[in-house]
Amino acid sequence: MIWRYAISGFISVVALLFNGLLIWAVIVFLDITLTLPGIAGIILNIGMTVDANVIIFERIKEELKRGKTLRVAVEEGFKRAWDAILDAQITTLIAAFVLFQFGTGPLKGFAATLSVGTVMSIFTALFVTKLFLDIILGGKKSLKYAF
Repeated sequence: MIWRYAISGFISVVALLFNGLLIWAVIVFLDITLTLPGIAGIILNIGMTVDANVIIFERIKEELKRGKTLRVAVEEGFKRAWDAILDAQITTLIAAFVLFQFGTGPLKGFAATLSVGTVMSIFTALFVTKLFLDIILGGKKSLKYAF
């Protein structure tokens, strides 16, 4: 992510680390036993979180190519990415619910970590990444090369 998106990629990596910490905290708080299928759910979630950030950054790049300012491009990029990200995450939550409802022990562990990770992924991709970008854009108008 850092190689492809520079500063934005760094923000994405920080948000991904924050995502991992949140997942770990919820797993500890809910006393979810971490098994190999549970670890697989976390790994799948990492890929989904990266995918959400890629969707956001590509939408921002599209807005910049249309000639919009960086601040407007970030706002529009997040708005345009919202539907695609939410659709993918809700579909994943439905699948995790079905696995948890009808699966046995290992599948329940996978479904539990996947659903916790999916909720955290939505939060970090759409809110934490946006917060970091807003902080960086605070008074600077020449970060066009961050993407």
